[in-house]
Amino acid sequence: MPSPAMTVALLTPDTFATIARTVAHVAVQDVVGSIELLILAPDPDTVAVDPEAIRSFHSVRVVRVAFEDGSGVARATAVHEAAAPVIAFGEDHCFPAPGWARALLEAHAGTWAAVGPVVENANPTTLVSWADLLMGYGPWLAPGRSEVRDHLPGHNTSYKTSALRACGEELPALIEAETPLQWRLRERGELLYQEASAQVAHTNFEQWGTWLHVSFHAGRVFAATRALHWSTLHRLAFALATPLVPLVRLRRHLAQAMQAGWAPSLTVRVAPTLFIGLLVDAVGQGVGCLAGAGASRAALVDWEFRRNEPRSARARSTG
Repeated sequence: MPSPAMTVALLTPDTFATIARTVAHVAVQDVVGSIELLILAPDPDTVAVDPEAIRSFHSVRVVRVAFEDGSGVARATAVHEAAAPVIAFGEDHCFPAPGWARALLEAHAGTWAAVGPVVENANPTTLVSWADLLMGYGPWLAPGRSEVRDHLPGHNTSYKTSALRACGEELPALIEAETPLQWRLRERGELLYQEASAQVAHTNFEQWGTWLHVSFHAGRVFAATRALHWSTLHRLAFALATPLVPLVRLRRHLAQAMQAGWAPSLTVRVAPTLFIGLLVDAVGQGVGCLAGAGASRAALVDWEFRRNEPRSARARSTG
């Protein structure tokens, strides 16, 4: 049997049902027969893969991973387990459109180390959802353009497997927040490319409490990863400058919304919500730069799945 052309890596903390909707979107890709599905789970015995849902794939494997300290080790494991020359990461709450896989593979025929999609809102129901989309995926909003980029969408980008394996022992730490990983690839002279014909719909946080909680921890992990090799003076200077970050990012994200064709009324209404989220993220970055990631990696994994479940219900189920 020929080797797969692409490995799609999906993480689940428990069962196949958690990722079933994303698998269904990958299963209808016109090149699904060339896709290896790699499922990463703490206990493969509980995954119980649905045979009907996976019958069209080139191959399917379930690999044991641990999430206790974040998802970086799990994602790095996927890179080393992948049988294909291209690995695409996906999420249980992000759904590829038809043609996504073919567009990524055709782009990877070029020299790009990474190829990313454009992103639309899968749950455009609240201002928090729109603000979360802007904070996380503002540079890559649909409809977008096919072009070389400085960085690409986190957790939803595809890479040449060899380019990631070349990161060696640093890969688990770099791939946790992913933007530092892409910066490292660019430092090596690699190129990153956005393919506008590859589109995904991303489910964003909807509830204020959860969103602000996650924004703090995401900012902390990002800054801690970014500052891995910084001197103490560099870390201190960055932390002192973090109060300016929300103002810079607010202007940039609102410009991205207008460039993507958002209605002016939506752009104006989302601005106050967005600014609050950026403030909380900046506090997290300041803490992460000075004190490291702490328990934030584990906190992010806790909310990576079933992200719009009420926090009260989550507390009862884990208490």
